[in-house]
Amino acid sequence: MNALRGLPRVFIPGAKPDARIELPKEESRKFEKVLRLSNGDLIAVLPNDGTVICAEFHGDHAVPVSVESPNTESPIYLTIAQALPKGDKLEEIVRACTELGVSAFIFFVSDRSVVQWSPEKRADRIRRLETIAHEACEVSFRTRLPEMQFLPSFEAVIRAEPDLRALSEVESEAATLGAKRDRETLAVGPEGGWSPRELELIGDRGITLGPRVLRVDHAAPAAAALRLLSL
Repeated sequence: MNALRGLPRVFIPGAKPDARIELPKEESRKFEKVLRLSNGDLIAVLPNDGTVICAEFHGDHAVPVSVESPNTESPIYLTIAQALPKGDKLEEIVRACTELGVSAFIFFVSDRSVVQWSPEKRADRIRRLETIAHEACEVSFRTRLPEMQFLPSFEAVIRAEPDLRALSEVESEAATLGAKRDRETLAVGPEGGWSPRELELIGDRGITLGPRVLRVDHAAPAAAALRLLSL
C-alpha cells in the first residue's frame, strides 16, 4: 500500500485495465515536465470506480500493469448541502470536505445568501468546483470523485433529501450527530445563519456540533471530520 500511495496519480473516469490508456495532455505534461517521469515509470490511474490501475508511463499514454482495490473510501455516503457563501469560501469547503471523504455536494441559495449564481455562469462555477475536488481526490488518494449539483432553494434541498439534518446555531439546540447511517445529508447555512422561515422548515432536523459557533467555511469540514474520520 505504501508503494501504491507514493505513485503519481491521475483520475481518468472510465479507464480500462486491459487497454492502452490515453493521458490528457495537461497530465502528460505534468508527469514529464514537473514530476520528471521517464518512460516505464509507474503511475496510478484512477478510473473513478473504486479501483487503482498501476500503469507504465509512456508520454501520451499509459500501459496497465495491475489493478488494486485500496480501501480509502468511507463506508458512509455523506452529502454536504451548502448554502452559497461569499468569496472563495466555497472552494475551500469543497477542497477540505473532499479530502475528508465527502461523497456528494448540493449547493443552494438560502434566504440570507448574498451570492447568487446566474444561470449562464452556474455551469462554469460547478466545473471550477469539480476541478478543485478532482485535485483534492488525487492528493488524498481517494478513488471516487464526489458528485455535485445545484438546487435553487432550501425547500428544494429538503424535497431532494427529506432525511437531512441541518447544523443550527439556535441556543436551545441539543441534538447532535448521533448514530452513523450508511447515507447521510448535512445542511449548512450561509454566513448570516438560517432565516426564521428556514428554521421552521428545519424543525426537528436541527443538530449542533457544540456550544461554539463555527465560521461557515469551518462548519462543513468539522462535521465531515467528526463523521468520517472517527470510524
